[in-house]
Amino acid sequence: MTPVLPATRSPLKFFVLLFALAIPIGWAGRSLGVVGVMKIPVADLGLAFVPMIAALILVATEKGWRGAGKLLKQTSELKGLCDLRWLFATLGLPPLIYLLTWVLVQVSGVEGVAEVKLANSVPLLAVFFLLAIGEEVGWTGYATEPLQSRCGALGAALILAIPWWLAHLPSMAAVGATTTDMAWWALGAAGVRVLIVWLFNNTAKSILAAVLFHALLNAGRSATFPAAGSHYAPHYQIASYLIIGALAVAVVLVWGPTSLRRSVKLRD
Repeated sequence: MTPVLPATRSPLKFFVLLFALAIPIGWAGRSLGVVGVMKIPVADLGLAFVPMIAALILVATEKGWRGAGKLLKQTSELKGLCDLRWLFATLGLPPLIYLLTWVLVQVSGVEGVAEVKLANSVPLLAVFFLLAIGEEVGWTGYATEPLQSRCGALGAALILAIPWWLAHLPSMAAVGATTTDMAWWALGAAGVRVLIVWLFNNTAKSILAAVLFHALLNAGRSATFPAAGSHYAPHYQIASYLIIGALAVAVVLVWGPTSLRRSVKLRD
């Protein structure tokens, strides 16, 4: 798939515009409170669309609104997911991650362990899908290509993980996360970004793959999150971050840090 924008587009402009748009929303959100059983900060629902807005503004500036429309349209293109191996990886890894998280929390003996509640995630999946579009049009659709052309795939993933990690800190603080919890989230943010760049590069640069993976991660979390007791549930978060981190390390070792793609063609 041919990228909408040339590799010369500026990730720096994207990050600057991203935070210029996000800061007032985050500030205003301090007085809006939280919603739902998982106590999601209201501001987070607006902030999720800031990466997309920033990307579309920059694309429209360079290519006009038609170019912005082409970028947005890529979120519905199935081309990169025709290979069943990568379709399975995109759709199968999120539930596997949270199944393993649930098992690890169960066997740890910690009080207030998660109970699988699939009914919670099904109605929320459409919401998570829209929120993932809001994020991944920017992080994946706009910023990933120019970053990995300069820094390699692993470098791009780790660079993207930094602002993504920072963007979540205010909402984490709002629901009671400690500085230690925030430090553990750095591992989770880096691991998830590595997995998303890996899927993106192996699905013909499919933004849809990134969106589906991101949405299903959130759905899996909602299905297994221990709502009882402490809202942040550090034992649950740490378990998921360790599993995500281990998968990301395995991906880097097997597929290589430069492109996160195999150098030889796999046999069918």
